[in-house]
Amino acid sequence: MLEAAIGWQLRQGEGDNSPADAQALADWVAAHPDHARAWRQLGDIDHHLARAAAGPGARAALLLPPRQRRPARVAGTVLGLALVVACGALVLDRYQPVGQLLADHRTATGERRTIVLPDQTVLHLNTRSAVDVVFSQDQRAIHLRAGEVAVETRHADPAERRPFVVLTEDGSLRALGTRFTVHRWPQAPAAGSDGAQGSGAPATEVAVTQSAVAARPANCAAAASEPCAAERIVSAGQGARLEGGRVDPWVAPPDADAWKDGMLVVNNQPLGEVVAMLARHRVGHLGVDPRVAGLRVTGTLPLADTDQALLALTAAVPVEVVWTTRWWVMLKPRAAP
Repeated sequence: MLEAAIGWQLRQGEGDNSPADAQALADWVAAHPDHARAWRQLGDIDHHLARAAAGPGARAALLLPPRQRRPARVAGTVLGLALVVACGALVLDRYQPVGQLLADHRTATGERRTIVLPDQTVLHLNTRSAVDVVFSQDQRAIHLRAGEVAVETRHADPAERRPFVVLTEDGSLRALGTRFTVHRWPQAPAAGSDGAQGSGAPATEVAVTQSAVAARPANCAAAASEPCAAERIVSAGQGARLEGGRVDPWVAPPDADAWKDGMLVVNNQPLGEVVAMLARHRVGHLGVDPRVAGLRVTGTLPLADTDQALLALTAAVPVEVVWTTRWWVMLKPRAAP
């Protein structure tokens, strides 16, 4: 659908549209709600990149009919515009991941949002997260593209019988009347929050705070009516990791959803892992010197003020914050007095 929307946009940009073309586009947009969503959100992408990249002169040059272009000048304009767009896209991605711009609901770097779905289920989105709402006659589902979501399932209609399911690339999580958090970050740490070594590849992790969740790997159908030998029931206070076609136990931290209240709670975790979690809430580069990355940290850090969080880390472990610029920050071993 996105490719089709891009095709329509390119045809519009050629400047030779007829009334029939305009009607055909209108018919395509009206044919399905997903078409309308793709067309609308493609416009959002175009708006973001236009603001970050090109002025009106360069943009107009690209949209001229071929017979009106001067080849050498247009080639230079295209090359320059491509470089500016690439740089602009990188900058934009630090604020709002470009790959998430087509999502139904999304958050930028450092942003958290609460969404109430039509059935009154409440979603809390953590920083740099994106979900699509996929309600059908068989199930109420959301697709977690990336990031983290806390779910509080509810029924607006007492007669509602459709299960609520969270879908990710690694499988499905069917709520059994519950509250739980799910996260799938694009780059997972090599060690999980429980200290166990992981693969470092993206994986889905669920932590249940109330009732239970039925977890299934990606090679099983999400529908409860379809048998799945690999399905695992995850009860309150427990967690599970979906990865590589398996559902494995995961020791979820007791404060897994503290980020909803703007706090990061860590308990004897490596400094490198703590810094990686803070970096998701901060625009620019935040890194840690390998010499101190293994120091263990316990405490509570504010997510709304990462500068204050870094200051708190310097009081907890022997490190100092080195500011190359506002956008490039490192934690290094504290210099000897």
